[in-house]
Formats: sequence, C-alpha cells, structure tokens
Amino acid sequence: MISWLGIIASGALNGTFAVPMKTARGWKFNHIWGVFSLLAMMVIPWAAVLLAVPDWRLTLSSIPSNGLVSLIALGLLWGVASLLYGLALDLLGIALGYSIQLGLSIAIGALIPFASVRGFAVRTVADVVFLVGLAAMVAGVIVCARAGRGGRTTAKDRGKFRLGLIVAIAGGIGSPLLNIGIQYGISLLPRSTENSGLGQWVAWAVFLSAASVSQAAICFYRISAAREWALFRGIGLRYDATLVLGMSIVWAISIFLYGASAASLGKLGTSVGWPVFIGMIVITSNAWGVGLGEWRERSKADLRRMLFGSAVLVVAAFVIGQARAGW
Repeated sequence: MISWLGIIASGALNGTFAVPMKTARGWKFNHIWGVFSLLAMMVIPWAAVLLAVPDWRLTLSSIPSNGLVSLIALGLLWGVASLLYGLALDLLGIALGYSIQLGLSIAIGALIPFASVRGFAVRTVADVVFLVGLAAMVAGVIVCARAGRGGRTTAKDRGKFRLGLIVAIAGGIGSPLLNIGIQYGISLLPRSTENSGLGQWVAWAVFLSAASVSQAAICFYRISAAREWALFRGIGLRYDATLVLGMSIVWAISIFLYGASAASLGKLGTSVGWPVFIGMIVITSNAWGVGLGEWRERSKADLRRMLFGSAVLVVAAFVIGQARAGW
C-alpha cells in the first residue's frame, strides 16, 4: 500500500512541477529548461547520491562498462524527448500538452513489451484487456487534441497548435524511455541487499545526467543562436532563478519517489506502476490547467471534451496496468 501511495504522490508532484514555468518574468523557455535540466537531472540527483549513498563509488564500479554505455545512451535520447516534452507544454499549455504526451507515453510504453513478450497474437483475456485499454488511450488522445484545437480561429493560432501537436507526439513517443531507463538501471546493479535500495540512485543519477547533457546543450545552443544570454541578467533574475530551483526540486523528488516505489513492487513494478504514475500526472496537470485559466476563453463544449478525454486516458491507464499485471 505504501508503494502505491508513493507512486500516486510522485505522479501528483510531476503533474505540478511545470506550473511555475508560466509565471516567469524574464527568462524564456530555453533559459528555464536549460537551467532546469542541469539542476533537476544532474546537480540534485548527484547531491542526493553523495549525501545518502556512502558507497556510491563501489556501486558505480560494479556496473558493467557496456551496460553503463547503454544507460548513458538511453539518457541522452530521453533528454531530447524530455526537451520536446517541455516545449509542447509551452506551445499547447499544461492541460493539453500533458494529456497528449502522457497518453502516447502509456500507449507506447505498453505496446513495446507486449510486442516483445506476447507478439501480436491475442492469446489470453489479459491480451484482450490490454488492446481495449490501448484503443481507449488512443481515443483519449484524439479527444484531447480536438478539444485543444477548438477556439483557435487565426492562422497563427492554428499554426502554433499544429507545431505543438507535432512536438507533443514526438515527446510522447520518447517519454517511455524514462521508465525504461529506471528499470534498466536497476537491472545493471548486482543483486545484493546493499544495492537494492539507495544504491539504485547511483544508476538513476547516471541516466539523468546524460539526459541533462543533451537537453541543456540544445537549450543553450538555441540561446546562443538567438543572442539571448543577456536575459539571464535581466528583469526578474532572482524570481526566475528561484522558480526554476523549485521546479527542479519537485521534479527530482517525483522521479526518485516513483523509481523507489515502483522498484519495491517487484519485477512488474515499472509495468503496473507506470500507468498509475502517468494517470496521476494527467489528473493533476489538467486540474492545474483549469485552475490557471488555460481554458477560460474556450467554449464549455471544448472544456467538457478535454475533461472527458482526460478521464478516458486515466481509465485506459488503469486498464492497461491491470492487463500488464496479468501477463
């Protein structure tokens, strides 16, 4: 029960961390996401490791070199996907951006193991339940996308929406790499008591640091190309820096809490935990989106459509989780 509460809490935190991004005073997306990448994915994880894992060097040396390279490669790829993830939130808003990307994340994250373990043949009731959940997930994504498009009457708005939709789809496809990286990092550690708990943090810190490098590099390159370095010293510096620090702390806590909670559920932990984690992010982010007035100028029909689509995503997440638990 405690593990499930941890997953629920981590999802709520992850659905909240990006909210302050909308209140930045001087920094633009690349400034926020570049600094956030370094703090949330490198500085904070390694600070946690240094403070809580006294034998972290021994744990790191126990990871096979080829596995370490693969873990870093996964991190670099997920870093790009996570950057797209943040950009989609900036283009589409919190409610819609989260819904589309997380819906795809669950679908892709469920389809890959299904195809590798079960093939594409339907053999059991669990297989049928999975396909039903997957179909519901796709339907929920479509409903949310149509709701987000409603009310965009100008060519500029429609163009921004189309760009945001493309970015969100790309980010959603790459998003499950986080879950894969967490599970893969655990699998690289020796099966010993000392590495079954906080020792996992070392592998996760390696994975997240690699993601930080690719994300921050892209963000700072775009800042340099636009010659916007001066914004780091402009109006709202202290406020924006504090804002990003808060975002980073909340996000890092959510990821480490999810990883620890999912790992404690056993071999199927990341399988059954991922849909619940994502479902809580959808619920929380949509609640914030409505609360922040992102849908205030839309019609009530669009709002109802978005809420219905989000509900479908949440139900589908639990259906997929139940199906995967039965494999």
